[in-house]
Amino acid sequence: MRSPCSSGNPPIKTRSDLFCIMLRDGHIVGSSFAWQALLGYPPESFRALKLQNLLTPGQDHCWSRILAKLQTHNATSLLLRCEAANGRILYLLGHFTPATPALQGAIRATFQDISISYQAKLLTRQSFRMVRQMATQTNGAMVMFCDSGRVCHWSPEAEALFGYRSKDILRRDIRSAIPLCHDLAAPQTTEISGHPPPCPDLALDPREVTCRCKDGTQVTVDLSLASFATHKRRYTIGLCYDRQRHTAQDRHIQQLAYYDPLTELPNRVLLQERLDQSLAEALRSHHPLAVLFVDLDRFKQVNDSLGHAIGDQLLKMVGQRLQQCLRSNDTVARLGGDEFIIVLSGFRHPSSLPKILDKIFDALSKPYRIEMHRIVVTASIGVAVCPDDGTAADLLMRNADIAMYVAKEERGNSYQLFCQEMNQALKDQLALETNLRQAVDNGEFFLLFQPRFHLASEKVVSIECFLRWKRSDGNILSPKAFLPRLEEMGLMASLGNRILRKACAFGASLQQAGMPHIPVAINLSCSQFRQRNLHESIATILQETGLPANCLELEINECTLQKNEERAEEILRSIKRLGVSWSLDNFGLGYTSLQRLKTLPFDNLKIDRHFIRNLPETQTDAAMVGAILAMARNLGLVTIAEGIETFAQHHLLLAMGCHYGQGFLFREPCRPGELQTFLQAEISPLQPAFPTIAPPFTDSDCKAPENTRATSAGPVH
Repeated sequence: MRSPCSSGNPPIKTRSDLFCIMLRDGHIVGSSFAWQALLGYPPESFRALKLQNLLTPGQDHCWSRILAKLQTHNATSLLLRCEAANGRILYLLGHFTPATPALQGAIRATFQDISISYQAKLLTRQSFRMVRQMATQTNGAMVMFCDSGRVCHWSPEAEALFGYRSKDILRRDIRSAIPLCHDLAAPQTTEISGHPPPCPDLALDPREVTCRCKDGTQVTVDLSLASFATHKRRYTIGLCYDRQRHTAQDRHIQQLAYYDPLTELPNRVLLQERLDQSLAEALRSHHPLAVLFVDLDRFKQVNDSLGHAIGDQLLKMVGQRLQQCLRSNDTVARLGGDEFIIVLSGFRHPSSLPKILDKIFDALSKPYRIEMHRIVVTASIGVAVCPDDGTAADLLMRNADIAMYVAKEERGNSYQLFCQEMNQALKDQLALETNLRQAVDNGEFFLLFQPRFHLASEKVVSIECFLRWKRSDGNILSPKAFLPRLEEMGLMASLGNRILRKACAFGASLQQAGMPHIPVAINLSCSQFRQRNLHESIATILQETGLPANCLELEINECTLQKNEERAEEILRSIKRLGVSWSLDNFGLGYTSLQRLKTLPFDNLKIDRHFIRNLPETQTDAAMVGAILAMARNLGLVTIAEGIETFAQHHLLLAMGCHYGQGFLFREPCRPGELQTFLQAEISPLQPAFPTIAPPFTDSDCKAPENTRATSAGPVH
């Protein structure tokens, strides 16, 4: 044996087959032939090796642990995970002792290769964990026994299935619980040698076995067995499934997989299968097939007003009525929510569809009595016919969906047959939505302002803000082309708040430039009006922009008022307490009751341009305008006429007692800079600043009523 100080690292002849000598830094200075052969490194490579170089990642602490132990003990042992030159993983149990004094403080190590037994133990644990996880996920009972038949594991599920508690069955013969186990053909054994073998195949064909429970009863189970062996013994793992229980569970799972749990109608999965089958038959027999997309009208109102429990009962009854008015070979499925799909197959000609659809409408339109409620609902139906509108299931359902939306947008309680023009309309709609999202992100919207005038004095009393969209192609669109879509997309609330902030900032900038206190009017969208924090948002915007509250006029139309009828008065009064005035826009086009109008805190009533444009020629429009003005006068509301374009309209409205007006006759909507130039030219040095309170009319103002309500829209005399 050479000294550790010598330059070589020759093989050492020793009684131990696996032996090496190391310095305290881990350098191997001597080793046995068997050690070198096991690791597979060339003899010259050992000169540069440390024991730490042989350990797999994660065992950096092992050498320091060995040194620490040897400081207080004469010997220590540790299991090491080493990597041979060919990449093979070895599990070596090392025994470390100080070398003789002649070896100058070196450490002597002898090793025992336990790779086979240790890997067998790992495989046993791995297999056991895998089977236990499988049993847990499938609610199966798991048992494990050795080659002698003694039970070594008995899961809680096995306790419940067979009645034997774990402590009573462990180490007993498995055949006392499952008598037929010994008669089964032994599953294929996985032997362990060298490298760890793959986990045993647990998906063997199950056997039907009758087992005897502890109480003497018998239970039929599906038994799957898998076996593996270690270097000492063989183990068998069994998974047992109660056949009767799992048959019921399978039926329940199939019901959930293919049927809607609420209505028990076929769901989307089963619909797809049946529609594919019906399409194949229709194409083979050259008979037409129709797909009907049914959507209930205003179902959300039922849920919101009567509760989801009533809504669910209504959906069940709708499903039953649809089934009752169709043939047995037709399919009625629920997609979700208030949407249903009907597949009509086997009818002779598409001309018979109207009669079938009338039958469906008649069935659905009859009142539904649920608890103490009498509910009437209608439906919108879109129809796509094979082969004209498509021969694939997805295409037919999509086209029927498109036709349904056309029916709903037109008037509801009707049906529409699909045509290719609808498809193009949908593409245009999707393109519009994409462009609108980009417009919001890119800031393509801008504001125009139009002044309003006191009809008698023709002086500016306020300005109204209008939204425009300058598309990337340079075209400028008015709100009618995009506002409804922005509302549907849910973008109008946040965009509206930004518009409100810009309008208020412009109004404040006019005052900072020496302009009079001119009120700024802006229309709130429906989604803006229903915001829970609307009061706080407006107060914050007024504070941050510096616009006085009495210089802000908010407008809502009758549609917004009707959609938020329950909270409308609360919202209006809350904002009005800030000092902001309210106008009811487009009056005359909706269905606002006079009783409701009397109780709401509006300041101004705007007469829609629809009644103005044909004045004075059309007597009926003149009568309508006169009635609106008389009603507003009795309610103490200031009136504002929209869309005045001719002198005749101006003079007639003035004679009828209308207070204010706007339109192209006076000034068309313009950019902020243009408006500021116009206002500066309108204001003479001797003219007083524009006030914020509307005056009573005098005799010279065409005998307007003296009790006109104060508003922020007019001047003080």
